Amino acid sequence: MGLKWFLTWILLFPLLKFLTGIKISGSIPRNGAVILASNHVSFLDPPVVGTTACREIYFLAKPGLFQLSKFFAWLITTYNAMSVGGTEGIKRAIRLLKKGNAVVIFPEGTRSRKGYILDFNPGVAYLSVSLDVPVIPVYIANSNKKFISLVLRLNKLKITFGNPMYPAGYKKNREDFDKFAKTIRDAVLRLQ
Repeated sequence: MGLKWFLTWILLFPLLKFLTGIKISGSIPRNGAVILASNHVSFLDPPVVGTTACREIYFLAKPGLFQLSKFFAWLITTYNAMSVGGTEGIKRAIRLLKKGNAVVIFPEGTRSRKGYILDFNPGVAYLSVSLDVPVIPVYIANSNKKFISLVLRLNKLKITFGNPMYPAGYKKNREDFDKFAKTIRDAVLRLQ
């Protein structure tokens, strides 16, 4: 874990725990390549994953996030967000995974405002199958609630890290990418 990431984690994790009483279940491997596939309902989701993963992680983010403001683009880039626009974003994710890093993907492709988990895009499966990297299903509960309700504990902020899912048996074709993406989504649903 880099110094910047470690210092931020030392400061933010206790603050998040104090303010929200977040409940954490499960964990992720401390080292080695892994993909974290999480549901996505709130802008709070990336910081929640980042402060509870207990290791430095990288985020695949929509290109539009880097255009909201110069400060926001600087902030998310500082904390390892990279645009998935075009093929360069995927190439960067591949390089990071080949070096043994953890990469967070929100496979729904956008925040779900419908109250349920949307279909997963096959990109998460493509990376896992192509590189033979395990996927950790992640479920975040109540991050879309008003922050004051989390502070007052009216809604309990929770994150659950599931067991690693290995891409054994899946071939490098679109049909299997779709099947594995659905299997990953089902695993995230079971964490609710």
